[in-house]
Amino acid sequence: MAHQIEQFEDGTSAFFSARELPWHKLGTVTANALTAQEAITTAQQDWLVEKRPIYTKLEDGTYLAVKDKFATVRNHPKAGYSALGVVGNQYVPVQNMEAFEILDAIRDDSGAVYETAGSLYQGKRVFISMKLPNTLKFAGGSDNVDLYILASNSHDSSTAFQLMVTPIRVVCANTLAMAVGNHKRVINLKHTRNVKSRVTEARDALGLTFAYVEEFEKQVEKLISSPMSNAEFGSYIEKLYEVKGTTKKQETRTEKVQDEVKALWNAPTQANIKGTRWAAYNAVVEYVDWGMAMRLTKKISESEARAIRTMTGGADLVKNRAMKLLVK
Repeated sequence: MAHQIEQFEDGTSAFFSARELPWHKLGTVTANALTAQEAITTAQQDWLVEKRPIYTKLEDGTYLAVKDKFATVRNHPKAGYSALGVVGNQYVPVQNMEAFEILDAIRDDSGAVYETAGSLYQGKRVFISMKLPNTLKFAGGSDNVDLYILASNSHDSSTAFQLMVTPIRVVCANTLAMAVGNHKRVINLKHTRNVKSRVTEARDALGLTFAYVEEFEKQVEKLISSPMSNAEFGSYIEKLYEVKGTTKKQETRTEKVQDEVKALWNAPTQANIKGTRWAAYNAVVEYVDWGMAMRLTKKISESEARAIRTMTGGADLVKNRAMKLLVK
């Protein structure tokens, strides 16, 4: 299958978007924000996951149970039964409806609306995003940042259930994964029996989100008001992407990366914040999100790989280091 967004034989896919066509035009475009139940139906996530015992067949034809190990199995109305992963005896599946119910509490308290949802890798992973109603406005209103809450979950025990606040810079769609002091951007909820009663935790997470956003806003204002010269930016990039102690081949590759990021310092996407530390950070993020080479397989496209990396925080380490160098 060419796409990791789950597709079915009738041409539909497990994805929806409230504002624009989703990845590869595989989903259903909706004119308005959806309720939880409508979102589940539209994104084709109205299926359950069960834990089932695992057995191995012996030479005499009998079966032996594998102790403390279980298969997570779904029964999809279109795709039928499929095994998603192997988990331990403490693992409790977080059903897709439960994930939406947790977000309903956040929606009710914040005015957020459902934007996207989908399943990946034949249902092994699911994600749901919500857009918060307030847009952050910087640089006299010329540089805007939209705020999203992304919930992601795995049914194969590869990740915990996560709630992540995700700021997106509108002009370039950069994902601004900034570490801001001690404020958490990502909240992890373990797959335990307590997850089913965590509406209170969801509301607590929303409080943490608002605290993060407040500090995020202060940090951005500080960066915008801090000028940076071309020479200073060059030194900053050379420190971020150091070539010292590498092989000649690695050195050449790193120098190429430096040149590409330096070119983004003067890109049109930085025009309204030109010559600031905020522009420096966004030049790095733009390269990481849209220019950095991706490791691809025959089963996944570049755009899908980038989307999954953004969703899972795979590039956060570089972005956080870029920020730390700017605020020293």
